[in-house]
Amino acid sequence: MTIPRIAIIGGGLAGLYAAYRLHQLGIDFDLFEARSRLGGRILSTESGGFDLGPSWFWPDFQPLMHNLVAELGLPVVEQYTAGATLVEDQAVGVVRKAGYLPGNASMRVEGGTSRLVEALVASLPPAHVHLNVALTSVHLEEQGLHLTFAGEPLQAPSYSSLWLAMPPRLAARIQFTPDLLQPELQQLMVVPTWMAAHAKYVARYARPFWREAGLSGDAFSRIGPMAELHDACNGVGAALFGFLGVSAAQRARIGESDLKALCRAQLVRLFGDQAAEPIEDYLQDWAADPFTAAEQDRVASGAHGYLDPGFSLAPPWGGMLHLIGSEAAAEQGGYMEGALRAVNQRFPAKHRARML
Repeated sequence: MTIPRIAIIGGGLAGLYAAYRLHQLGIDFDLFEARSRLGGRILSTESGGFDLGPSWFWPDFQPLMHNLVAELGLPVVEQYTAGATLVEDQAVGVVRKAGYLPGNASMRVEGGTSRLVEALVASLPPAHVHLNVALTSVHLEEQGLHLTFAGEPLQAPSYSSLWLAMPPRLAARIQFTPDLLQPELQQLMVVPTWMAAHAKYVARYARPFWREAGLSGDAFSRIGPMAELHDACNGVGAALFGFLGVSAAQRARIGESDLKALCRAQLVRLFGDQAAEPIEDYLQDWAADPFTAAEQDRVASGAHGYLDPGFSLAPPWGGMLHLIGSEAAAEQGGYMEGALRAVNQRFPAKHRARML
């Protein structure tokens, strides 16, 4: 009996988790990633491991993430929320308010979410993980699926199944022969990619001085450029981070250097002069990443993306081509939990029971 050979396209959390589970089951696979790194929307700074992509998961309602982190033996830290919250407004300036009430604990991986990526990668056979290869076309041939890549020259074998671990809008850019039906492409194109329109700023400090002043690090601003800020301490170092409230088009016009300067000035307004000179600061604009954001994603939708519950591919692609990115999950689309759920949907129930 021939074991099916699966091609996984995308080395973010969904693709790596799929490879991890397939490898555990002894099923042959190859994973292809367009970037020069693995992790997809998960990205942490080299110094300090501060997250430029997703950080949080909530064990109370995201059991797959909770269990995977435990399975891999990764320590976690709870998001710091003790202390006052700051609100910034043109009319009244900076106002100090009561902080969050206790609720569902937000957790993060100690040392950054990239530790999760590293742990998954360490479990995989290196010869089956390929970087700098962007899938451009898929041809259905008698011997199976033939893949064509841009980037590094690669002689890929034919495959019996293709798992697309990417946002639906990016999947729609791949050329399929025979073509996908137009209604199928339209369904892929209407699904927004979660957080693809956004940018995240991180400022690293020697110590969390805001905590000493009775502040949680949480702040909300109607002035900007950051609209929402939080403590980014990850159990290894001290930092603040913020989501920019400036559109992708505006960010492109302003430029990274000036945006960083504006963010530093805002930190001083909120947290005082000690915030003026971070050890390092970082700006990650996800809308400028072609392997995250399609052109339609440059305008924030404000909604988590989901494929239509009835979405299916007509022959000949049905049964051979599967979407396993986070936006393909039936629930928790866009979250890291969604990536795990979308992958688990591909496995028979007898295997899923081991993954919960």
